[in-house]
Amino acid sequence: MTHFSEHSTRLPVETSTPKTLDALVEGVRGLNEVVAIRLPAMPNSSEHANHLVDSGKIVTEAARALGPEATLVVLGEIVDLVRVLDAVDSSVRYQHWVAIRRKTPIDLGSRFITHGHFGMLILTRYKQSLRHTITRIAYTYCPICNRTTKDYGGKKHTYHEGGTALSDVWRDIQVDLDGELEPVYTRLADLFGLEPYKLLRVMDLTEFSLSRAPDKLTFIDFDETPLPDSLANTIINADCLEALEKIPTGSIDFAFTDPPYNLGKGYSGYGDDLQIKDYFDWCDRWITELGRVLKPGRTLALLNIPLWAVRHFLHMQTFLTFQNWIVWDALAYPVRRIMPAHYAILCFSKGESRPLPGFVDNAEAFRPPNAPRTFDTLRLLADDYCLRADCVESRIRSRVDDRMRLTDLWSDIHRLKHNTRRVDHPTQLPPHLMYRLITLFSRPGETVIDCFNGAGTTTLTAHQLGRNYIGIDASEKYCGMAAERHQEVSNGIDPFRKMERTLSSKNSPVPRLKKQIYKISKKTLQLEVKRVASLLGHIPTRDELIGNTEFPIEYYDEYFVSWGEVTAAARTTGMSEKRPNGNVEATQLRLLESQEADQYSSE
Repeated sequence: MTHFSEHSTRLPVETSTPKTLDALVEGVRGLNEVVAIRLPAMPNSSEHANHLVDSGKIVTEAARALGPEATLVVLGEIVDLVRVLDAVDSSVRYQHWVAIRRKTPIDLGSRFITHGHFGMLILTRYKQSLRHTITRIAYTYCPICNRTTKDYGGKKHTYHEGGTALSDVWRDIQVDLDGELEPVYTRLADLFGLEPYKLLRVMDLTEFSLSRAPDKLTFIDFDETPLPDSLANTIINADCLEALEKIPTGSIDFAFTDPPYNLGKGYSGYGDDLQIKDYFDWCDRWITELGRVLKPGRTLALLNIPLWAVRHFLHMQTFLTFQNWIVWDALAYPVRRIMPAHYAILCFSKGESRPLPGFVDNAEAFRPPNAPRTFDTLRLLADDYCLRADCVESRIRSRVDDRMRLTDLWSDIHRLKHNTRRVDHPTQLPPHLMYRLITLFSRPGETVIDCFNGAGTTTLTAHQLGRNYIGIDASEKYCGMAAERHQEVSNGIDPFRKMERTLSSKNSPVPRLKKQIYKISKKTLQLEVKRVASLLGHIPTRDELIGNTEFPIEYYDEYFVSWGEVTAAARTTGMSEKRPNGNVEATQLRLLESQEADQYSSE
């Protein structure tokens, strides 16, 4: 068992194999249950970009037949789920796009990154947030030091002994879409094992008579033009469309962009608050321009959340060629009980891609001074190996090979967590992400462009890697910041070094605390709240805490950003980073037996 679902009654699983649309619709009509539709897998690697004809129509008809409380899960290839999500109407609500690791990665050749995942859409007929149990994934342990893969430091008391919260990237389950999917169905049966659900019905469409078809591409100019020297290695303060119009057709070797997500974030000089139709119309225009300025065979990589990435995918596939949907497993601010970790990097080439330079040029892995010793641009850190300095040093001395094959599921690059690594911009990307992308898709001396360059992560990493660059941004402040940091690179200074800075921008809604000296550690205060909660039999309010603790309430007011953080230890069990004695799953088995006993006694 790789997961543990609290207060769950596992749903029985029934599987049907309808062969027609009518049979599918009748099989789910009126059901207020959990329904999983399994779409056929790609028959061979040569068809990885070819979508199932009418897959969107089929799923839409089934969704409309469901009862008003139903949850619909759709498992399929990336290109098929894109069309499903495009086709479904307002009768369902999008909840999650889950990436599931393939047991057998698909080698697509040197023009692509090995394909290492397929997808699962979670949709509901009801409009509220997704109803599901609290589900935790078992901790994994480093085979060298026998400690948890992640170093939880001084926060172990705020984590649960049963594991970490489930996210929308399932790397612990490794299955193939055309193989045995029981581990996925078991997790779904536990995840949704609560009222009103009594059943998980799987509708397996692998015997449907469905064909695959390539996308129809519109013609674009495939001319190649030298980039004028005046544009090379420049930071341009301008509207992205106005600046792109001045760049010659076919002059850029790699384009990357991480656009504003239209989620209301505060950026310097402009607002991320366009109406959704206007937002996508605007996006279509600059995506088309980026396609125009690319040289033939070169790649455009676009980063966004999965829901927005679907819309970008549909536009990009009309004039570019699909290469990869890279899943960047990058945990964001935890806004829901299924933690948002799935960020999509869409990779499309202009015509047929050239063989990727990172694979065919014997490119040496760049060792950035700001990266952990475990980071490698072209090889992933293998699952379960930890990042602790003493363990890493031990592995290096013992010549342990802690690497695994690079696929399009990336879990070894983490967001910037410490303010000493940040500059004053709300949505900074880690430079290691750009080191990998630029190494994969370009060669030294070639030109990289980012039309939302912000504080300069893309162009700075390109500069460090010996590429030419063009960075465009509408903010004068960010352009000035980027230009200053490029001067540091020219002077041999690492622009991503640790440095004390005064920051005003912030990406999460959690307020930033002022720097201060803690008279009592936050851990001690949180454990004190846990003691009081045990005494009272419930989580204390602020007023209840005042009468039951020796510590001044001002410590709690000044040291924590919210009462939720104050009570974090009281709301969980705490955990140990050491591997449990005996079976790794011993802790979860004990929790499961305890839960079953509670259910029996309540009956």
